[in-house]
This record gives sequence, structure tokens and C-alpha cells, in this order.
Amino acid sequence: MRWIHAVTPQRAGLVHTIAGMTRRLYWQDAYQRQFEANILQRTTYKGSPALILDQTAFYPTSGGQPHDTGMLNGVPVLDVIEQDDGAVLHITAAPVEGESVHGEVDWARRFDHMQQHSGQHVLSQAFVRVAGLDTVAVHIGDEACTIDLPTANLSAELVERVEAEANAIVWEDRPIRTYTVGEAEAAALPLRRPPKVRGAIRIVEVGAYDWSACGGTHVRSTAQIGLIKIIRAEKRGSETRITFRCGKRALADYAQVHRVVARLMDSLNAPRYQVDQAVQRLLDERDRTYKALQDAQTRLARCEAAAMLEGALEGNKGRLLVRLLEDRTPDDLRRLARALCEQDEVIAVLGIAGENSCLVFARSAQVEIDMAAQLRQMLLELFPNGGVKGGGSPTFAQSGGFSVTPEQMGRALEATAHRLFTLLR
Repeated sequence: MRWIHAVTPQRAGLVHTIAGMTRRLYWQDAYQRQFEANILQRTTYKGSPALILDQTAFYPTSGGQPHDTGMLNGVPVLDVIEQDDGAVLHITAAPVEGESVHGEVDWARRFDHMQQHSGQHVLSQAFVRVAGLDTVAVHIGDEACTIDLPTANLSAELVERVEAEANAIVWEDRPIRTYTVGEAEAAALPLRRPPKVRGAIRIVEVGAYDWSACGGTHVRSTAQIGLIKIIRAEKRGSETRITFRCGKRALADYAQVHRVVARLMDSLNAPRYQVDQAVQRLLDERDRTYKALQDAQTRLARCEAAAMLEGALEGNKGRLLVRLLEDRTPDDLRRLARALCEQDEVIAVLGIAGENSCLVFARSAQVEIDMAAQLRQMLLELFPNGGVKGGGSPTFAQSGGFSVTPEQMGRALEATAHRLFTLLR
């Protein structure tokens, strides 16, 4: 399995006897909130004071599960890191006085992580049993929890079946046990994935449902997971990322969704389970209104184009209209240019100046002048050192997002008009 966080053998849930290893109290009792310990070493980590203790109830970041926080002698613990030699490094907000410490784990954070991690084990096994899909990556974050599955084709109906299976296990209140076994015993267990190293292995068993090698903290029974809710299934290349929430997080998510739906019910005057239909009606109406607006703007542009063409320069090969416009948007310029070039033998060069300047070069099909090339030439006159580009075809080209004054734009348009009119003679 690929984990989001880098793992050592200890972080993969394997128990090794290593000289100097910090005793992990959370392995014996994940519900222990306070403890006493001796300080073995004082050090620093990235400029912050840090301690190594002879024992700890603080869980270090590992196996996709975030670290605990809390207090050591009243000093906040900011981070907890497992070292390669098995010691646990406690990074604190300030130096900790004394030779021993009284530790207090932030229980709300710890229990939240226990709910999420135990829920992940159940959910991963549910995907195996219902969909035949192994979990290839796990991440338990402070907000989002995810598992990655080796498929890009996961139907909504299958996701619902997996969620139903997982919650059925939660409601059965199955015990969750942790114990250590040897290699021979581990080989006889139906582990969801085989252990990657040899030695004693810590097993987390969800009552006759899931067996996993894991060093994380877990609740005592599936009922304490509370609820498993899949929030999203997102394709990521050849995999699918499942975002989920368990327990208190799932309740908070439901409460937030309920508040949103309640506001929509009031705003749309719609029954609870018909909000989506009311929203769809609004979207349909919006689309109809937008189309009507586009049609009206096109008709208006054609009327404006007809009036503007009365002032166009007449050449032997066509008509030329060059204008610096005010109080217009780039969409206005494009729409007006297309309306102008619906007429025969027309070249239209339109610009707006200011912080969001824009240029549009367009021509009718009968005129044989490359508008993209003409646009590039004008941009070089405006910006001799380069940096501003335009794009398009020989019939329609544009550039925008740059800043020039009306005076600068006016001079460049005048030079462009002179050059183009020469080509039309």
C-alpha cells in the first residue's frame, strides 16, 4: 500500500524491540489521556525546543494518521515525530522545565482521529468485499480523509452499496481489538494486505471483518465510529479518490448541509426533497434568459455595425473601420467585430484602452489580409520589447489583458489604419 506520509517499519504498525525506543502508551490503551514520563533528551527541531521521553501517550504522525497535540507540564505540544531509532520527538511551544513531565493529550483531537482511522479500516474492507477493490493509499487529515482505489470506473450505485455495507458493520457494534503476533500467526490471518517486513506485527482486528497491520489508535468498537459518510468520489488518472468523514465529522458535515438546504428551501419556497428540482428550474430559466440576452446583444451589435460602417474608409479592395471605443468589454468588441464582418469586404480593427486593454482584428471572407499578422505588427509597435502576445486566424485575431493609455492606443491604431488602408487601395 502507498501511504501519504513516509513510513518506517514502526510506522507501518510493526512492533520491534529497539534499544532506546520510547515506550508507546497508546499501543496499550488508546484511551489514556494523561501520563507521567522522564525526560531522556532535550534537543531542538527546526529552531523549536523538543523532548524525547522514556514513554509517551502522544501519537506521532505516521501511517496516514496525524500526530496528537496537548500539553507537557502545561507547555503546548505542537508536533510529534517518530525518529528512525524508534524514539518519539515532542516539539513544544517553549522549553519544558524539570526532569520529568506530566502529559495531557488533546482528547477531542485524539478521539476524532480514532473515529476516522477505525472508520477507514471498515470502509477499506467494505470496498474489498463489495467492489473487489484494495486501498492503495490512505490520508487522515485534520479536515478531509481519503482513500485511493485502483480504478477510474466507480459508479455512484456501487459507492452507495459500499457505504451501506460499512455502516451496517458500524451498527453491529463489533469489537475492535489490537494484539501482536509473530510471522507464522500473521500468515494465518486474512490480512487485507501482507506485512512488508519481518518480525512481530501489531494487528488491528475489526470483529471478524477486517484484519490489518497497523500502529494507529482506534476506538474500542465499531459503534464508536458513529457513522461513515462518503462525501465524494473523484477520478484521478487511473485511480479514484474517496473522500469520507466519520463520527463527529460526519455529523458536522450533515449539519452544515442541512443549514444550506434549509436556506435554499426558504429562498426557493420548495419542499425539502424537491430543492434540486427547484434549482434545476432556475438553471433552465437562466439558460433561456442568457440565450435571449445573447440574441438581443447580437441584434444590437448588427444595428451598431450598420451605423458605424457609414463612416468606414472606402478602398478599392474593401472598407476599413478602425475605432478606439470606451466603456466596452472584450466581449463587446468581439461581438461587434463579428457583426461588422458579416458585411462584404470589411476590415474591422477595434480597441479599448486602460488596465484591461483589448484589441480585435477581423475581416470579411472576401478580403485577403492576414489579421493575425497585422495584430502582431501592432503589438510590436506598442511593445517593442515584446511580452504581449496575440492569437487567432487570418480572419479573426485578438489580444488582451495588457495596459496602455488611450493616447498610446490611439497612436498605434492610427498607424495601423494607415498601413491597412494602403493595402486596400
